[in-house]
Amino acid sequence: MTEQSIFQRLYSEEEFVDRFANNPTHAVDVIIPVLHTNELWYKNLISIYREIPVNRLLLGDGGCIDDTIEIAKQFPRVEVFDHKQFKTLGYSIMQLIKEVQTEFFIYLHSDVYIADGWFDKFYLNTEKYDWFECEQRHVCMLYYERKFADEERGFGFGGTQMGRKAAFDDIMNDLDDDYIYRNEDIIIRTALQKKGHKWGFDDTLFHYHESMYKQSPNGRKLKSLKYDLEIPKHEQFKHWNMQLRGFVKYLEPNTPSLRQDALYLKGQLLGKKLVNKYELIEWIEKTNKNWLFIFTKKELLRYRLKKFLKII
Repeated sequence: MTEQSIFQRLYSEEEFVDRFANNPTHAVDVIIPVLHTNELWYKNLISIYREIPVNRLLLGDGGCIDDTIEIAKQFPRVEVFDHKQFKTLGYSIMQLIKEVQTEFFIYLHSDVYIADGWFDKFYLNTEKYDWFECEQRHVCMLYYERKFADEERGFGFGGTQMGRKAAFDDIMNDLDDDYIYRNEDIIIRTALQKKGHKWGFDDTLFHYHESMYKQSPNGRKLKSLKYDLEIPKHEQFKHWNMQLRGFVKYLEPNTPSLRQDALYLKGQLLGKKLVNKYELIEWIEKTNKNWLFIFTKKELLRYRLKKFLKII
């Protein structure tokens, strides 16, 4: 029997099992800060209680805008803490940790589904580490509108098409078994138009086109995934600004990835004129000079000259 895919499992009925009630061995408190959750929040909680002996589920309510808290309260041993006054996720996490009563605890994101047997293997790391984590498998389920009506190519790139059989009788001998592969939309359309047949596009209708892993005889493997969100300017500024300042205040630029991330964040903040360059330099100089490398020598020289002349 073929094993259920993660998509099937996430949307199938699953009985509630409270591992703690059946076997409280190695019981742990679980902490989750929340503002909002996705449509799988209930199912994620089912997996958490099934796999983890949850002593208490501690939620930091940062100002939930949905029914996250109400759903969680359907589960046993849930405690909710009012964190609406806190400015950052990190501070909410620290306050939740203060409430932990077990020797070890687990910090989870709300959009995490726990796999079978995960806890028993993960817990073994308590013999070696004080704080540890594991790999992830990214399950991508995104719905977004993709408009093709203004594009030159075959618009919908196929997926749902309808036609008159008689029209295709005119082009059957024009299409060979050679190079028509993932370009059939525009080739078939063009061949029909050359024979005088009408092609159309109905931009009032749509279909759902699924993008997900499937077995391939050609050995294709998913290497990466990218999607773009339309984020309000104020939220984007908060993300870039707090990430960069968090690096500077709490970390050292001792890895290539951190240095690269800092350079990117500085570029976004200055490129979009979201911060004053010289105020940022001054703050970094006072906070942790080791991060000044993200500015060029020319930028630093101008800063020091302006400071000397008391322009800033």
